[in-house]
Amino acid sequence: MNAAILPATLEAAHQLIEQLQWRVQQLEKELDGPSSERQTPDSLSKEQILLSLFPPAEPAATQQVLVRLEEKNSEPRVRRQPAAKVLETVPERIEPTEKVCPRCGKTKGEIGCEKSERFEYVPARIIRHETIRPKLACPCGQSGVSIAPLPPSVIEQGQAGPGLLAHVLLSKYDDHLPLYRQQQQLARLGVDFARQTLCDWVEKGAEWLPPIVREMKRELLAGDYLQVDETPERMMDPEVKGRCAMGYLWVAGRPGGDVVFEFHPGRGQEFAAALVGSFAGFLQRDGYGVYGALAREQPGLIPVGCWSHARRKFVEALEERPKPAGWLVTEIRKRYLIERYARDECLQPEQRLELRQEKSVPILAAFKPRLEELLPGCLPQSPLGKAIRYTLAEWEPLNRYAQDGRLEIDNNLTENAIRPSAVGKKNWLFIGHPEAGWRSAVIYSVIVSCRRRGLDPWDYVRDVLKRLPGMKHSEVPTLLPRCWKPAG
Repeated sequence: MNAAILPATLEAAHQLIEQLQWRVQQLEKELDGPSSERQTPDSLSKEQILLSLFPPAEPAATQQVLVRLEEKNSEPRVRRQPAAKVLETVPERIEPTEKVCPRCGKTKGEIGCEKSERFEYVPARIIRHETIRPKLACPCGQSGVSIAPLPPSVIEQGQAGPGLLAHVLLSKYDDHLPLYRQQQQLARLGVDFARQTLCDWVEKGAEWLPPIVREMKRELLAGDYLQVDETPERMMDPEVKGRCAMGYLWVAGRPGGDVVFEFHPGRGQEFAAALVGSFAGFLQRDGYGVYGALAREQPGLIPVGCWSHARRKFVEALEERPKPAGWLVTEIRKRYLIERYARDECLQPEQRLELRQEKSVPILAAFKPRLEELLPGCLPQSPLGKAIRYTLAEWEPLNRYAQDGRLEIDNNLTENAIRPSAVGKKNWLFIGHPEAGWRSAVIYSVIVSCRRRGLDPWDYVRDVLKRLPGMKHSEVPTLLPRCWKPAG
């Protein structure tokens, strides 16, 4: 080997070894370590950071504070009870065996009672509804036979009613139970439906929901703030032999609004464009390059970054460079505590913007010079080098949240919306066919949107499946989660 190129070769080998060692450590942590983003031992506590950001006011009204504390402490404490809806109560009265006084012989009278409670489980029931339609005919035999038509049904000539169909859909996509497990549960309740029958029910039930999801997406794209993300989903593709193919669930939503999922066979720019459509406004996403290319082609898109992704990369660098990475993680944590304070105080967007300008912007102003100072001393492929390069490349989108009080600091709401699908695919492993991906997307859209609005997904899906067969297309907007009211 040429002696001139030996130092460069050794340096490259050293970098590769460090990179592989870091990768091994990450894999070991994924297998055995905690999932939380841990802090370095010398990092500040949450209380210390909050005190530095929000120092206590001058002690001018100590007596008034003491009075308020005394008033607060004087209130009787309410015993905590398990959160439960209004439940059916079955009273059970247990009389004492001794009702006559052994001293005087008189009958004892009731002076009070003691109450205790316990919760009991009653297995679900499958009810068979029998529809009887009398046939009427005249003795003259000239007027034909009269019979009432069957009411509209969610599955034409099918055995599943709206409640059972909603149960099957929610059990698979909300409780993450594969159909073969549902078949076993239903058998314990006295009915034996074939697994293929349950599969057909899922398909037929999902076919009613796309008009609702299309209307939800139309309203999302009509706004000016959208959060997007994507997650891989394995699927069985007849054209791919010997292994699972990979599809993607793409998701779009808005804080406090609906969430829409779409299934696409890839992760390319054309699928991101299909998700975003004609949307114009703030687009919050991670640093995936497809979104940047999309923003360059559609000038109406204003990229907004995700500090959660940036923070994750600095946390990964803690083991390699604990001191500089620890300082950077703490500075990011300060901004998150400012956001938590804004949520706890229920600040309006204008107030949140004012708070960010006062507290967060100075932290951001000191953050970038520190990144630029550390960058020359970091190997390009080292964890800290990657984290700094990612943050500097995304600097303008990452700091856009400080310019508008409506924007979130990160994309975590969308990641949380994806979480049910991540749990589900660990149970039923893969989508059975590429053509079936849309069913998952449609049903997840309905479930997650209901959850965001505090609706019981089963109540909603059951009611919607009951009403849709007899409704006109123009009436579909009345069934959106934001304006849904149960049928009286």
